[in-house]
Amino acid sequence: MKTYFLFFVLSIFSFGELHSQYEDIIMEDYVYVTNIKSVSFYPTGSQLEPPIVHLGNRQKLFLSFDDIDNVQKEFSYEIIHCNKDWTAFTDMERLEYSEGFQNEELDDSAFSVNTFVPYINYKLLLPNQDLTWTISGNYLLVVYEGMDLDDRIPVITRRFMVVDKKVNVIQKGRRPLDVSKLRTHHEFDLFVNNKDFPIIDPRNNVYVTVIQNYRWDTALENLNPKFTVGDEMTIDNTGLVSFPAYKEFRPADIRTLDFTSIGVNSIDLNAYGTDVLLDLGRPRRDANYTTVPDANGRFVIQNKDVGTDHVGGDYAKVIFTLESEELEEEVYITGGFTDWKPDEMYRMRYYEDREVYVGEVLLKQGYYDFFYAVDVDGKLDPAPIEGSWADAENMYQVLVYLQVPGGRYDRLVGYYSFNSNAF
Repeated sequence: MKTYFLFFVLSIFSFGELHSQYEDIIMEDYVYVTNIKSVSFYPTGSQLEPPIVHLGNRQKLFLSFDDIDNVQKEFSYEIIHCNKDWTAFTDMERLEYSEGFQNEELDDSAFSVNTFVPYINYKLLLPNQDLTWTISGNYLLVVYEGMDLDDRIPVITRRFMVVDKKVNVIQKGRRPLDVSKLRTHHEFDLFVNNKDFPIIDPRNNVYVTVIQNYRWDTALENLNPKFTVGDEMTIDNTGLVSFPAYKEFRPADIRTLDFTSIGVNSIDLNAYGTDVLLDLGRPRRDANYTTVPDANGRFVIQNKDVGTDHVGGDYAKVIFTLESEELEEEVYITGGFTDWKPDEMYRMRYYEDREVYVGEVLLKQGYYDFFYAVDVDGKLDPAPIEGSWADAENMYQVLVYLQVPGGRYDRLVGYYSFNSNAF
C-alpha cells in the first residue's frame, strides 16, 4: 500500500513538473521572436506537402529557418506527443513515444553567402540518429534558444503528425444542402472504412479532423461517426463538412531579384537592400472567377539567382498594396508563410489620401501564395475581400483518430488528402 501511494505521489509530481515546464509553449505553428524568419517544415522533397508522415517508413521531415541576428547561437529541440485536438500534451513519459535523446543541439548551420541581409540558416532532419518517434498521433516540435532546461526560451513550434494507417477514408463531393452556399462552398460526405481492423464502439472512440489547405484555424475537429453499417462509418452526410472555397490565391514570385516575375510590379536595388513592389491588388469579392494555378496557400523557399536556396537566397522588403475603400475591420496579409495568424507584422495600414492599404514584409527569395483578409474575432476571413466561388481549387486533409478504451493516447489510424477538383 505504501509503495502504491509513493508511486501515485511521484506520478502527480512528475506530471505537474512536466506541464509547468511547458507552460510557455503555444501548441500550434508559432514563431515567438522576430529575428527568426523563413520557417519551413515539410516532408523531404515535398515543400508543398504538410508535415505528415507514416509510422515505420523512411520518410523524414525537414526543418529550415534563418536567424537574421546573424550571431551564432545554441538552439536545441524536442518533440512532444499531443492529444487529438491539440488541447493538451498526452500524459506520457518521453520514452513511451520516442527513442533517443531530447533537447539535442541543432548542429547543422551555415552563414549566408553574399547576401544584402546577413543571416544564419539552421536545418534539422527528423527522425535522425539522435531522436525518433515510436507511436502514431499528433506531435509538437519545439525549438529553443539555449541548451539549459531552466534558461532556454522557445523560438519555434511546429505541429506534425505520424500516421499508422489502419483505416481508409472515402469522400464524395456533393452540392451544398444550404442553397445559400451553392456558389461559394465546397461540401462533401465523409466515410471511414475499417475492414480488417475491428473498432470497439466507433461512435465514441473515433474522431475525425478535416483541414482545408492545411489551415488549422478553420479545421473541423472531433467529428464522430453518425452511424455504422458493416465496415463503413458515416462521419457526415448532412452538410456539416463544408468550407468556403474562396478564390485562387494571389501569387508573389520573388525567386529572382534580377527581373520581375508573376505578381511583381517592380524591383528596386538600392544602398539599403532590395525593395519589391507587388502588383496593385484590388478586391475580388464581386469579380468573376478566374482559374489560375496556385500552391493552395503554401510557399517555397527558392533562389534562382546566384547561390543555393538556403544560404544564397537574399531577403527583400516586399510591399503589398490593396486599392480599396477603408474597411471597418483590420486588414492583413495571410497565407502559409504567416501561419494564417493576424500578426502585427502582417497588418496593413490604410492611406486615406490614396485609398490604398499598404503592408511591408521582409521575405526571403521564393514563391508565396497569399490572400488579403479581415480580422473577425481573432480569425482571418478572406471572403470580404477575395470573395468565394465554388469552382476554386483547394486541397483537403482528413485525419482519423482512435481512442482505445483504457489507452493513454490518441492513435492516428487514417490519413487521406484530396483535391476539390476530384469531387
